[in-house]
Amino acid sequence: FSVWPVRVQDYEPFAQEATQKWPRPNFKQDPTHPAVSISWDDARRFCLWLTDKERRAGQLGERDEYRLPTDLEWSAAVDLGKESGATPAERDGKIRDVYPWGKDWPPPKNVGNYDGELRKDNFDYTSPVGSFPANRHGLHDLGGNVWEWCNDSYDGQQNYRVLRGASWHSSKAHTLLSSARLFNSPGHRVDIVGFRCVLEARRPSPVFSAREKPANGQTSTS
Repeated sequence: FSVWPVRVQDYEPFAQEATQKWPRPNFKQDPTHPAVSISWDDARRFCLWLTDKERRAGQLGERDEYRLPTDLEWSAAVDLGKESGATPAERDGKIRDVYPWGKDWPPPKNVGNYDGELRKDNFDYTSPVGSFPANRHGLHDLGGNVWEWCNDSYDGQQNYRVLRGASWHSSKAHTLLSSARLFNSPGHRVDIVGFRCVLEARRPSPVFSAREKPANGQTSTS
């Protein structure tokens, strides 16, 4: 699970090499700010591009791949605990009074990059990733800075994809909940949305000889 969202300096080579459409925001960003105005489709293409690039460079196994996190992986990363519901829509906002920083409301100062209405940080728009303390897993920006795309559809249909984490433009208590979800169409781009990657390391399937593999198909433990 990436320690922070994909940065401008990470996304820019992809956008140039793949001649990827990338509308820039109307505010200034440095290379270490999270890349914004990224659609779900864009994020998926970036993951495929990075996987191919690192495989060709010998930095990634042929079965390993970058992808977007699932909704439940994102919940685990933010330490949300067990959620009920079969889809992100059914889980949306169900765990009350739990935020990425704890249970206090309003948030303490300098726990994340949120809307200036809260007056809890010094950034008007996006901030450099990692500007605020990491959680116990060493992960930054799970609250604020940018909404982050997840792989899942929002409600089991394919019309909308789910986003997590709130952004620099978020200030309402229900929006900042760790269990809060946002949803939008896969092609939607806006300057409060970015993404982070997961690296999935896949082990090859075990290969057994005729002597090692019992007739019943079960592997031997002896």
